[in-house]
Amino acid sequence: MSGQILMNILPTKLAYGVNNMPKHHNIKLLMDTHHLKSPVYVGDTAGDGEQSRLAGVPFVFVSYGFGTTQDYDLKFDNF
Repeated sequence: MSGQILMNILPTKLAYGVNNMPKHHNIKLLMDTHHLKSPVYVGDTAGDGEQSRLAGVPFVFVSYGFGTTQDYDLKFDNF
């Protein structure tokens, strides 16, 4: 899915640099703002997994990224 298509579906940009809030807070905020029922967080580091856990959402780990972790709900080894 291209970034533009995703922005048409979920037009909110949230990041620490935008509102100075941690990732798990921003995940929850996106969930509440867009009434997301079953979101997952896709990331490539143990920190991403940690933040998704704090937000209460499943973590999808992409092992072809920058980090490693054994704490994930689903894993993809290639794109």
